[in-house]
Amino acid sequence: KEVHHRVKNNLQIVSSLLGLQMGRSGDQKVLDVLKDTRSRVRSMALLHETLYRSGNLARVNFAAYLRDLCGQLLASAGPVAGRVRVEYRVAQIVLSLEQALPCGLIVNELVSNALKHGFPGTRTGKIFVEFTRSEGSELVLCVRDEGVGLPADFELSGASTLGVQLVSGLTGQLSGRLEVEGVHGTGAALRVVFPVPKDTVFEGES
Repeated sequence: KEVHHRVKNNLQIVSSLLGLQMGRSGDQKVLDVLKDTRSRVRSMALLHETLYRSGNLARVNFAAYLRDLCGQLLASAGPVAGRVRVEYRVAQIVLSLEQALPCGLIVNELVSNALKHGFPGTRTGKIFVEFTRSEGSELVLCVRDEGVGLPADFELSGASTLGVQLVSGLTGQLSGRLEVEGVHGTGAALRVVFPVPKDTVFEGES
């Protein structure tokens, strides 16, 4: 518990340093990069905080973590948070830290991206966060939204943004595959499908 507490505190210090740096920069591109980096650090800090509060220090109640993570993202999203609602379809699955960390970072990227780009102007809608087990022996982590959708020329293989590269790399860590669905103007869905880890615990759905 002490190790997780110290890791969480150190990550919060990094987050604070990034926040201080944001206050010293007037370049919007730099601010955006620092904000995204800070969000990733905070998602990792939250995971260690979740483990610190847990009775099992080796495994994460991922459903509870997801709700806390998305709440944290909404709290820092600005005005768009008042126009967008997050809904969940999340199985009560307990993951190891090695699985929970990439999954958490993936959700952080996808939800952040939906909040940032999916609902411009006064557009309202929902973001759906889903984590379920398929009929086979796979887990499915999906973020979909009712926003403006992906660009008409979007191709996963040619995507050059850091966020997409990060999600692709994390999907590889899970030995999974990344699937994209969506027609421009009608929302989007990005889905990570990966094998069920050994000793995964399922406790129903909420």
